[in-house]
Amino acid sequence: MARTINQAGLDLVKHFEGFYAQTYLCPAGVLTIGYGHTGRDVVLGQCIDQREAEALLREDMEAACAAVQRLVTVELNDNQFAALASFCFNCGSGNLGVSTLLKKLNHEDYDAVPGELARWSKATDPATGVKRTLPGLVRRRAAEAELWLLSSESESVEEGAVPSMPQRLEPPADSVRYEVIARSGLKLRGGPGQEYETLEVLAPQQLVATGRQRGEWVEVDK
Repeated sequence: MARTINQAGLDLVKHFEGFYAQTYLCPAGVLTIGYGHTGRDVVLGQCIDQREAEALLREDMEAACAAVQRLVTVELNDNQFAALASFCFNCGSGNLGVSTLLKKLNHEDYDAVPGELARWSKATDPATGVKRTLPGLVRRRAAEAELWLLSSESESVEEGAVPSMPQRLEPPADSVRYEVIARSGLKLRGGPGQEYETLEVLAPQQLVATGRQRGEWVEVDK
């Protein structure tokens, strides 16, 4: 029987993907819309509402869940399955299929999974082709690991809650957090220049982590 992601896992995915009504380029340079939806059906200038985004997410999660069910040969409880479904949705079934994580898990090394998840915190910069650690991926992998560790049937994540980041996993040392002070908020653009579309406006007092600087522009991760 086909398994589905539980509510805790779905909340985690929606939290880290965020809802975007318009297409944008993700840090890896892939056109994305809604809750992390990608594919040939995503085009520049496309707009969708939240209902459409949730429908796309359900379809995408069905594919991710099917991949986890196909690739993993050991038993998983609902939280463990949800953690891997989130990982698969974010990193792709191909990466899960060739990962050391899967190899260890299928040899019943359940304890190795949190550490293996933490290794998948880098994305390739489309401008340079160099892989770099993204604070957002560090936090996501940590949340997936925490969900994974809720391994007994008596433990569960409260409905609507998102697992917090374990203290043992820290953002990169070169990441500095700043508070947004502009009254009109901070505009996040798809690239370093006014010609790039505004993806989101961060509210005053929100904290952001800084990354590399390109001239007068700096990469941020909320």
